[in-house]
Amino acid sequence: MAEGQASFSSRSAYQVLSAVMTKEREAALQLALDALNEAEFEKENILSALGLLEEKRRHLVSRLADMLGCPEPAMNLTMISQRVGEPFAGRLQQIASELSALFKSLQAANQRNKQLFEHSRELLAGSLQLFGEAMAPTPTYSATGAYPNSAASGKCICDEI
Repeated sequence: MAEGQASFSSRSAYQVLSAVMTKEREAALQLALDALNEAEFEKENILSALGLLEEKRRHLVSRLADMLGCPEPAMNLTMISQRVGEPFAGRLQQIASELSALFKSLQAANQRNKQLFEHSRELLAGSLQLFGEAMAPTPTYSATGAYPNSAASGKCICDEI
């Protein structure tokens, strides 16, 4: 998959990443560990491909900044669109707008997944704490050899049976 991913455009790679993040969330909600692991593997491949695309983008931006005599950090699609004629300027603005919306969508999905996983971790930690508190300590004999009576441990979760 990583080799085929290199032919992605950044936009299509981010769109696929968005779909994988949705799949990851669904797998987490359904407690489907295999599907969750598969989504993680897919995300790693997409992010690897995006890393390669980012290297190419940086190289192109550097060359373009030199050609236009602009500082490299200021180079973005909006700035480039202001320096080229139509139909390229309009197309670049459209792509910038689409990418911006896609990034906002990815950030929101990432935040939702983060909250889901943090909540799951908190529930798991609470369950582990509950089980730990419910276990009675190991009985031991006192120095006199007597077996001390200890208070029962645990918590009442529901007073009805």
